[in-house]
Amino acid sequence: MNFWYHLCWWLCRIGLFFWHPVFHVTGRERLPAGSCILCANHSGMADPIWILLALPEKKMIRIMAKQELRRVPFIGWVMEKFRVIFVNRGAHDTAAFSQCVDALEREQDKLLVFIEGTRCNKNKHVRAKTGAVRMAAESGVPVVPVFVTRNKTPFCPVSVIFGEPYQVGKLEPGDHDACQQASDRLLKTIYQLGGDSYADQIG
Repeated sequence: MNFWYHLCWWLCRIGLFFWHPVFHVTGRERLPAGSCILCANHSGMADPIWILLALPEKKMIRIMAKQELRRVPFIGWVMEKFRVIFVNRGAHDTAAFSQCVDALEREQDKLLVFIEGTRCNKNKHVRAKTGAVRMAAESGVPVVPVFVTRNKTPFCPVSVIFGEPYQVGKLEPGDHDACQQASDRLLKTIYQLGGDSYADQIG
């Protein structure tokens, strides 16, 4: 599996760099050695790949993705082979939640979650989803805010910025207001990393 992952890593690196030849990574040294939740904004289909390329080593991590991608020919098969955790966004998917917590606690994996739950480009914005902070609270692992360049155009520079890891602390699963506030703060931090003016409108 590592061979195929490394092969895909290099193919993606070469392919994307033809489209966006300038790539900046900031804060890579902040990543903890053990398990954590990489929590990022989401504006383009290639965002997961940019984050994987920005990591300090070519090591497969777990990624949370929408259930619909599983049915895409070939792409869904590849994602299953790379142990992507699929989630049903239209329901409280407790099975996917448990699978993520297990990957963090038992397997000591890093997990990539897009806190907005959908692509938000140009003037589109949604409120933060609470799943990431709930998983962090239950598993006790730190959250790492990650900003990826928004509103990408052909050949524009792309940046991935890693923020400081932090613990979300104790959160009662039934206290939706507290979970939502913690998620809003995380989303604000992510947009602040990129100097995006939308950060001023959050919370």
